[in-house]
Amino acid sequence: MMKTGAIILASWQPLEKNRDNEDMPIFLPMYPLDGTTVIKREIAALRKASVSPILVLADCKKEILKNHLSHNHVVFIEDDACQEPDRERTLQAGLAAARSQMDRVIVVPVDMPAFSFQTLEKLLTYQKSTIPIYDRQAGWPRTYVFSDKGAETTKAEQVPVDDPGVLLSLLDPDGIEKTQQYLKTQRSINGLRCKTKVILTREEDFFGPGVCRLLEYIDETGSIQAAASRMHMSYSKSWKMINKVEQEMGFPFLNRSNGGRSGGSSTLTEEGRLFIERYQAMSQDMRRISQNFFDVYFKDFQ
Repeated sequence: MMKTGAIILASWQPLEKNRDNEDMPIFLPMYPLDGTTVIKREIAALRKASVSPILVLADCKKEILKNHLSHNHVVFIEDDACQEPDRERTLQAGLAAARSQMDRVIVVPVDMPAFSFQTLEKLLTYQKSTIPIYDRQAGWPRTYVFSDKGAETTKAEQVPVDDPGVLLSLLDPDGIEKTQQYLKTQRSINGLRCKTKVILTREEDFFGPGVCRLLEYIDETGSIQAAASRMHMSYSKSWKMINKVEQEMGFPFLNRSNGGRSGGSSTLTEEGRLFIERYQAMSQDMRRISQNFFDVYFKDFQ
């Protein structure tokens, strides 16, 4: 039986137009996408197809990426060139590293995560190297079969697929927006799906997506009134939610300044910001894990 593994070409190219709260560029593998991150979404798709091992070709920023994927059971291949991303060079480096570990490899560029599971399944039915074709254009991921001479890169079978996601790159103009919209459309078309919501509780529930979003809006606008208005919530209700959270956790979530020419403002405290970051990280992991279990238990109903 042909052993099939995968390699993700994880370029550390920054998305300069997209920055985090500290105005730092967000790097491509860890960009938030579809309830998880770009690279974790690709890993989940490969796991669903029972592909193993999964190799990640990473460059000089690999330590941060290793930490991000610490519980994903992938194998890192180190690419210390630290030069401008070059897909052909990284492809050849990845194929060379994968050759001794498998008979066939699925190659996934990290910037192209929108391919469907059905496309992946279709490519794997072929016993030769494959390239997905949509609208007469070659896309990704691609499979390469190893022979005594190396990977068969010139004899690939062109496989027509009904999946425009194979052509979508996050690095293209408007690529992020197009990819997000495409994935959203696919979810609505597929119908059956699961939703995961994390609620923190003691004797009563006190922290969930609603209050988390309220606190984020307050930090963004500097105003409880503006945040409540954005959420179509009364000012008094928003205060009750915040007071409840602070009472349960025993520390303030907001820095409040009253009066003054600007009318006062509110921002997150350091403890409040850390709490929200932890909540968001846990929620993201729970959505990913729940989706994996959903795919296992409800695959036949999708």
